[in-house]
Amino acid sequence: MDKTPAISTHCANCSFPLDQQFRYCPNCSQKVHLHRLTLHDIIHDAIHYFTHADKGIVGLVKDLVVKSGNVAKEYVSGKRKKYFPPLNFYLLIGTIYVLAIGFVAPKTNVDVLKEHPEINRIQNKDVRQYVIRIYERQYKALAFINKYSNTVSMIAVPLTCVFYWLFYIRGRYNYTEHMIACLYMGGLTNLVFALIFVPFSLVTGVKYSSMWLTGIYVVFQISYAAIFYYRFIGRTTRAAAWKAAGVSLFVTVFWIALTVLLLIWYISHGFWGFVD
Repeated sequence: MDKTPAISTHCANCSFPLDQQFRYCPNCSQKVHLHRLTLHDIIHDAIHYFTHADKGIVGLVKDLVVKSGNVAKEYVSGKRKKYFPPLNFYLLIGTIYVLAIGFVAPKTNVDVLKEHPEINRIQNKDVRQYVIRIYERQYKALAFINKYSNTVSMIAVPLTCVFYWLFYIRGRYNYTEHMIACLYMGGLTNLVFALIFVPFSLVTGVKYSSMWLTGIYVVFQISYAAIFYYRFIGRTTRAAAWKAAGVSLFVTVFWIALTVLLLIWYISHGFWGFVD
């Protein structure tokens, strides 16, 4: 029996008419000559997706370290096939981030009285119940942040990106193009936290949320964002460098302050009973 595949006259993916000399569909870029799928094909495609020199995630991470903001600049300018898509990158890194946090996250099912026996020494019943409730909300807040850190990050990107857009509103980029820059930038900083800061916490026993470790990460985050945006904007003056540093500092401090204020308000008041 002849097992030679018949010559395709239309693309199997998009039905675009094909000439015999075509190896790839000119409309969707799928291969013209297909064969039955094997396990090798699946594994090969997966490895190719992550490591291929063009638009592979490994190459993208390398470029984000070496070229930083030039990656977003080139992507926005039209080099879309060269790089791993920004939203895909951010979501994938978000998954890695959540998995990494799971290794160092504190306990969530906590017996408050067992963890804080000093509460039993409070004589006033109402005060004692209030203190217990404060601790319960504190543990709930930590559990929420650890469980939904990816969602929180996704909220942070469009919100903080507004400030980058406003500070550079007279520039050539619109809000969506600034969003692309923020997705690449935020993805890289989250990856560094997941692959460097979390393992350091596990090896040394230092809590990843400790003040000094958090401080180092925040300094790194601000520094990388400043370099990233300096290159993304493409102005090589000293004033442009200082502006990029100032905007990055403002955006980072704003998000930290907003997060801390919301946590304090929830722990103290429970969001007026809507979330308790």
